[in-house]
Amino acid sequence: MNKTFLFIVLFFAVVFLNAQDITGNWEGMLEIQSTRLRIVFHIEKNDSILTSTMDSPDQGAFGLPTTRSSFRDNKLEIIASGLGLFYRGTLESDSITGTFSQGGISFPLTLQRSGEPLLQRPQMPQEPLPYISEEVIIQHSDKSFSLSGTLTLPDSLGVFPAIVLIAGSGPNDRDETLYGHKPFFVISDHLTKNGFAVLRYDKRGVGKSTGDYDKATLRDFADDAAMAMNYLKQRKEIDSSKVGLLGHSEGGIVAPMVASEEKGVRLMVLMAAPGTTGIEVVLDQNEISMQQQAMEPKTIEKLQMFNREMFESLLSWDGSENHRTALRDKLLHLWEQLPILLKMKMNKESYLRSQFNAMIKPGYRSFLAADPASYLEKVSCAVLAINGENDLQVAAEKNLTAIKKALEKGGNDCTVTKVYPGLNHLFQESATGRVEEYAKITQTISPEVLSDITNWLIKETE
Repeated sequence: MNKTFLFIVLFFAVVFLNAQDITGNWEGMLEIQSTRLRIVFHIEKNDSILTSTMDSPDQGAFGLPTTRSSFRDNKLEIIASGLGLFYRGTLESDSITGTFSQGGISFPLTLQRSGEPLLQRPQMPQEPLPYISEEVIIQHSDKSFSLSGTLTLPDSLGVFPAIVLIAGSGPNDRDETLYGHKPFFVISDHLTKNGFAVLRYDKRGVGKSTGDYDKATLRDFADDAAMAMNYLKQRKEIDSSKVGLLGHSEGGIVAPMVASEEKGVRLMVLMAAPGTTGIEVVLDQNEISMQQQAMEPKTIEKLQMFNREMFESLLSWDGSENHRTALRDKLLHLWEQLPILLKMKMNKESYLRSQFNAMIKPGYRSFLAADPASYLEKVSCAVLAINGENDLQVAAEKNLTAIKKALEKGGNDCTVTKVYPGLNHLFQESATGRVEEYAKITQTISPEVLSDITNWLIKETE
């Protein structure tokens, strides 16, 4: 996680599906004329405060202190005033692309996670892949943007059932890269080895896809997923009567949007998908987060009441000065209600600014407004909905019950739900389900889950 605790309290819904964490070791190579120098930043988080040190191994310098480290909106800044240096970069997938400045001179510097224990990912597919892997570009009908992705196909003759993978919230690439894990790559690999064509793609404005991610809403993401599905149906290698969707987390809202509107969706897999409204999901996350911080029950109740009021006010947001002023006032009031020990760890103005900027983003507001039931009630295809017992971002029993209820209300009796003991939001075998475990767990996704999804898909496409 890159956000402070206070940010998590308010905006866990943005983070839960794309839990970007900046802590750890980041290494890059500076090229200064004919000299190459390794630079390593060691970033830690104590309570809610980021700290860092820097190494320059090729110069024999280790543990150099920095003055300030911050990470907000996927932007990393590290200042070491004593050394006269400044680094600014943007986190994208598993790398940070930025600029290293010292003494008024700037050099490009791309950082990658380093440290072998962090990146042990035994399920990562290895070349040569025993199937066809093709880079594809899916052009929007009006040519305003295009999605870039990877289509994997069994290396045999015939036409194949196909699955479109739909990632969770945040600027996800085609592999849904997260903490060195690539869950969509692992899922795609497993399904393709078992006879399925699989299409995974970079979200609009991410990776090799064009468009503007920051302005996109759930509606836009649903249109993109539909575009990907329709592309598959036009491929000669695909059995167009056997095309399905697999959505993870927020992608589990997008998938029902598509399935309720597009003809010919054969089946749908929902992994850790919300079944309750976006506001309810956020409030549930807030409560868990505050409980983990040992806040008093009365304080939690008070903050939750205020959060609900603030979230609901965003449903009618029009960007006017009146609305902007009202939101700032609400945030200021919330700040005043927070425990003093938390406020001591925060810069008030930075807190207010970051919360305001995050809350007014179209994607976040569209998530708050989402009601999955309104789409699920119109879904007629077979559905497999699964979650992990240790999921702290989308409560398993509550949301699976809501999903099943909505499907049944619409007359869909082709639904299978399952809760997996000990699995977290990423379907890893976990001890607590907390986000800080994600990077430490070497498993990307439970083999049982991979097997269950595959067997269900085979049964439903026979």
